[in-house]
Amino acid sequence: MHRPHGELRRMMPQNPGRLLTSGFWAVLDQGLFAVSNFSLNVMLARWLSPKDYGAFTAAFAVFFLIGALHTAILIEPMLVFGPGRYKGRHPEYLSVLLSGHWGFVALGSVLLALSGWVIAAFGPSPLASALLGLALAGPFILLLWFMRRACYIRLEPHLAASGGLVYLILMLIGLVVLYRHAWLSMLPAIGVMGLASLIASLWLAARLRVSISPSTANGLAREALRDHWGYGRWAVATMALTWIPGNVYYLLLPLWRGLEAGAALKAVTNLILPMQHMNSALAVLLVPTLVRAREEAEFGRLTHLGMVLLTAGSLAYWALLIVFHRPIMAWLYGGQYEGYVAVLWMLGFFLVAGAVVSVLGGALRALERPDQVFRAAWLSTVVVLTFGLWSTVTWGVVGAGLGMALSSVAKMVAIWAYYRQSGGSHASQGTPHFAGATHVL
Repeated sequence: MHRPHGELRRMMPQNPGRLLTSGFWAVLDQGLFAVSNFSLNVMLARWLSPKDYGAFTAAFAVFFLIGALHTAILIEPMLVFGPGRYKGRHPEYLSVLLSGHWGFVALGSVLLALSGWVIAAFGPSPLASALLGLALAGPFILLLWFMRRACYIRLEPHLAASGGLVYLILMLIGLVVLYRHAWLSMLPAIGVMGLASLIASLWLAARLRVSISPSTANGLAREALRDHWGYGRWAVATMALTWIPGNVYYLLLPLWRGLEAGAALKAVTNLILPMQHMNSALAVLLVPTLVRAREEAEFGRLTHLGMVLLTAGSLAYWALLIVFHRPIMAWLYGGQYEGYVAVLWMLGFFLVAGAVVSVLGGALRALERPDQVFRAAWLSTVVVLTFGLWSTVTWGVVGAGLGMALSSVAKMVAIWAYYRQSGGSHASQGTPHFAGATHVL
């Protein structure tokens, strides 16, 4: 049913101060998690051997594929449908989704454990140990991903930030204890992540008044399943394709250049993580806002404003990295992983293009057009599996950086074309044109 114009206006966040406050909490939430995960990666890169850190990186690349599918099935549809169709029914809705979470992570843990055991059958391997550790800790890490995003469907990112603070404190305490007792290695670090995630999730569940234990299906289960499947069948494929450009190189490099090459690429990529996390936070906050604004002229203006802000911030951050990369690398890694400034130049394109994709992808998701996001991701994947694969085999770490840059630019161009085709760009001129926007193929 079409909502009256006045009702839609009342639903939208008209107060710029409120929008800025929400943006602050979203950035703080993502920043807290970025600091904790960045600290973990830097300490492991600095204190572990390149081979062990490469194994850690490769194992997490596999885990992120499971996480991407988890996001596509549960979290991304929740961000789209939660603020609208299930508004006023959040406790029951979240309970249904949490039951789905436990079923999904049980399967994911079995797959990770089997992968680890298969690799271990050929002899002791740090990669096998990391996979087995993630089989145990992964369900709680993904639970925290879910609980954080659940706060956003109520447009209360300050709750997510409080969970982020709990996680950060526990993570840092855990890392310091491991370091002081010379216990810092892959498995204890993964264990700290899992335990900190569980405690932070319980904190958020208490604030949201939701039980994280599996529950029996209620009247919403069938409706939620239908909605999530209708949306998620495109999102699953999109997330799988999105995973490839950012993670497949950590699996390809060890095949030709060893685990040490994967460690070197990850060490350089760590430098752009803070800005990536910030862009992700703002993009997540933008989706529920755009869902409310998609039938109004403000849709296009909000999209363009978000794109300008994220792109400008990414460019400024990239410039600072280029100027100060040598002292930053020396300080973080104690002289390891130097000599990769060329890769940093290429990752700048990956960062800036990713900022544009985050905003325009969020706009297309708000229009319930995940099929178009999928097609843009498919083009990026084709570039990775052709030029990216060839350049990685030919030039190693530098080739991987070049492949990441080119595939991200290709995706940016494609998603911009689909955004214009969807009619979203016309909204800023006061002429909404969303014909077919809610059609999911």
